[in-house]
Amino acid sequence: MEKKRIALRKLLEAVEKEILRKPDRKTLDHLSLLAGFQDWESFQNALHGDTSADENYK
Repeated sequence: MEKKRIALRKLLEAVEKEILRKPDRKTLDHLSLLAGFQDWESFQNALHGDTSADENYK
């Protein structure tokens, strides 16, 4: 029973680590395309900068 508990704890730790992992740049670029931006950097500039999101639709 103790071995199962340890195995379950290790599995949960691995899943939590994967969930909390920061996505790579390629994934972020794809997600920003779904939001209507050319890439992650243009999305970040529109979100946090002075750039208007309308510039992506010219």
